[in-house]
Amino acid sequence: MLRTIYTIIRPLVRLLLRHGVPYNTFASVSRQVYIDVAEEEFKLEGRKQSLSRISVLTGINRKDIAKIKKLQSHSMVEAQANNRASKVINGWLRDDEFLTPTGKPKKLSLDGKGASFTELVRRYSGDVPVKALLDELSRINAVNVTEKKKISLVVDAYIPVENIEEQMRIMSRATADLLNTIDHNLAPNDGPLRLQRTVAYTNIPVECLTKIRELSHEQGIAFLLQSNKWLSEFDRDNNEKLAGSGQARAGIGIYYFEEIEDNDDA
Repeated sequence: MLRTIYTIIRPLVRLLLRHGVPYNTFASVSRQVYIDVAEEEFKLEGRKQSLSRISVLTGINRKDIAKIKKLQSHSMVEAQANNRASKVINGWLRDDEFLTPTGKPKKLSLDGKGASFTELVRRYSGDVPVKALLDELSRINAVNVTEKKKISLVVDAYIPVENIEEQMRIMSRATADLLNTIDHNLAPNDGPLRLQRTVAYTNIPVECLTKIRELSHEQGIAFLLQSNKWLSEFDRDNNEKLAGSGQARAGIGIYYFEEIEDNDDA
């Protein structure tokens, strides 16, 4: 277990050090998370979670727990609001009205009848002003506007390149999703296993990595675009006729990785 923890948090520590986050800050956040998880997810059935039980579970002193709970707010908890720019891009990538016969995003006029940028924003971003949304998509280099006022989508996903805070938010959610899936699959009697598979080879010439990256991006994006289209049909925001109770979040993630082995034997 200790080896597993080391392996999991090593890339996280590298990320934190790169962005100037010292150990004391990481330790403080970790302690808060231990308390929150123990309090919210390890309750005894029919009983309120006590400071004593949280202390037993976490190994943190009861007085420290009480002090932390009093001082710490839930400001660290990620806001769950959907990003409007992301919703517009997703709609553009999967809504047949805004796609060419070959499945590519259409070039849109700013307004007018039929498939226009104004209609796209109205459909997927509610009451946000069209110009404000266009300015944001232009700022993150997601669209290109020609002299004839035709608007083209030039990305295949919402990636806020110049906004490190938004990148961190997306990264944290994706990492948490992966770890939650692993935790579910390792937990006994926790329902059907969730999809979590990896394909990797360990004796690849370094010169082949460029081609592997290109193929991974091309085929991975194609798979995600296809998944985005059918998955949206199960979302009430995109399918008003959908029946059912409750509210759940579900999705599919994909990522590429590589490591250069530190040896000279190959």
